[in-house]
Amino acid sequence: MEDIQNEKQDTEESVSKKRKLSTSDVNSGVNITFSVSDVKSTYKDATLLPKWKAFQTVIFLERDDGLQDSSKIAAFDFDGCLAKTAVNITGPNAWSLMYPVIPDKLQSLYNNGYKLVIFTNESNIERWKNQRQKAVDSKIGRLNQFIEKVKVPIQVFIACGTGKSGKAGTKEADPFRKPKPGMWQLMEKHFNSGITIDMNQSFYVGDAAGRKKDHGDADIKFAEANGLKFHLPEDYFAA
Repeated sequence: MEDIQNEKQDTEESVSKKRKLSTSDVNSGVNITFSVSDVKSTYKDATLLPKWKAFQTVIFLERDDGLQDSSKIAAFDFDGCLAKTAVNITGPNAWSLMYPVIPDKLQSLYNNGYKLVIFTNESNIERWKNQRQKAVDSKIGRLNQFIEKVKVPIQVFIACGTGKSGKAGTKEADPFRKPKPGMWQLMEKHFNSGITIDMNQSFYVGDAAGRKKDHGDADIKFAEANGLKFHLPEDYFAA
């Protein structure tokens, strides 16, 4: 369950869909020191399901069966974009497809040489210290079921960290939590077989675009921070 209410609190300002990218947005890199020895099969006190691993505050599905690394990346948010979920309902079965065309759309991308990647925030995994296993099983269970439903291999990154907190946001946001660029850069530098990504063909789809009805603007800012083309799900899946 994506923590929509906390996502809203983390948002500092809304941006328009067409805001021009700035050099500082695109080049706002994160210094990631990655080592295989730092990859775990648990996230703190929670055990991860098979094929899922953790690195720092990220849980990831690195190598879904049939996944091929590529210069073309089709990236998506999960909650409110690919899956319809509710803030007050938990559990691996508590989701449904956001749009009926999603399986066909993802299959077409895969057939055209794209690698499909999901980047999703889930701060409840960090916040629910007494129910962390429940939060992990709920999120990973939904993602596993989604991948089984669409029948297309997908790479997944879950940011478990929190946003700014404390008086006047004195605690800095986790570098992997959207809109920070860390999840994308982790994938690009360490989980794409060293293949250079074609930014002209790659893109990101998400629902948090800073509009009045949105819970925040983390998705559009995440796209901007990484220099990615951005699409709203209702536009992309209607095309």
